[in-house]
Amino acid sequence: MEFNSREILKVDTKVVFQKELIHPYQQPEIELYKDGLNNNLEQLAYLSGIHSRFQTDPRLKQGEFQKLYKIWIGKAWETNQVYAAPDLAGMVTVSVELSRGSIGLIAVSEKHQGKGWGKKLVKAAEFECWQEGAREILIPTQESNIPACGLYKSLGYKPSEKTYIYHYWNIDFQSH
Repeated sequence: MEFNSREILKVDTKVVFQKELIHPYQQPEIELYKDGLNNNLEQLAYLSGIHSRFQTDPRLKQGEFQKLYKIWIGKAWETNQVYAAPDLAGMVTVSVELSRGSIGLIAVSEKHQGKGWGKKLVKAAEFECWQEGAREILIPTQESNIPACGLYKSLGYKPSEKTYIYHYWNIDFQSH
């Protein structure tokens, strides 16, 4: 559905990929991230959201994207949900609720892309979720994130949900 309105803007098509977990293998290179929050980890969090509606909506201009992703990575770090490749080549955040695992943020640093780290991070997330009792895993992403969608499909994930996201802005409201 398209709107002809200055207040309503389609900003994203969210796709959730799903996979049943059947005896995933541990990825020994990927470990629980035990170092402190730092600029490198925050930069990976920002990189994970380059296709995010919070990054692509042209009306978000005051650093809202960075503020939000800094909060997300901070909460994942505080709850021991961040797993990282050596030298912080990449990271993934995972959570489990009941028997369903979920990847929240995932990114590979630009200088390490194309070297298989994305695949290893996803497989590590699968293993960690399995260890915590999950028997399926979900990965939300943006339909416009073609590399991520291709990676997930290559690992046996299937799209299970599609949501069109619109942002509404009250153009008569002005913050002071």
